[in-house]
Amino acid sequence: MTDVAEQCLRLLLGVSLLLALSTAQANAPLAPGQPLPPLLIEDQGELLLENGRRHFQPWHSDSGLGQPQVIQYMAARISTSKLNEPLTDALQAAGFPPGQLRVTTILNLADAAWGTRGFVLGELESNKKKHPEAVLVADEAGAGLSHWQLAEKNSAIAVIAPDGAIALFHEGPLDKAGIDQVLSILQDWIKSP
Repeated sequence: MTDVAEQCLRLLLGVSLLLALSTAQANAPLAPGQPLPPLLIEDQGELLLENGRRHFQPWHSDSGLGQPQVIQYMAARISTSKLNEPLTDALQAAGFPPGQLRVTTILNLADAAWGTRGFVLGELESNKKKHPEAVLVADEAGAGLSHWQLAEKNSAIAVIAPDGAIALFHEGPLDKAGIDQVLSILQDWIKSP
């Protein structure tokens, strides 16, 4: 192959790769700077406790508009919930004023280990009793996993601005720098009226 043909081939491959990467990024539903794609979870939904009894109501991703929000979407597995413990611990330690930050945890029950659904719902109810302000959502059909194109058996974190725009999105465990970034974004929003 001649040098000119080799250079043309490299250029063509480079352009193809660049187009493929930009198309993949454009198709990613949870991209910083973009609005959070609306999601409705009707099969189970948000856990509510009334008179000591649990029931569920449909949950919509727009329900947190108007305040900073952290959404955790995860497989309903013990190993997955441990991925987010450092972040949830840091959020609690930050001491945000009550009502200034909405933390929503969505458990994908379709991605639960076989035979654990009842245990998972019991844990969800127990957590709601300990933290009544928490927004806990059971996604029976895995609607969020498919709609937001998330990885199975994993965890995802989205930090959402009061106007509904995604400020940060990350799948898998956050390292210390990622947790610090989440806290910094939230502190900037919560300090500013």
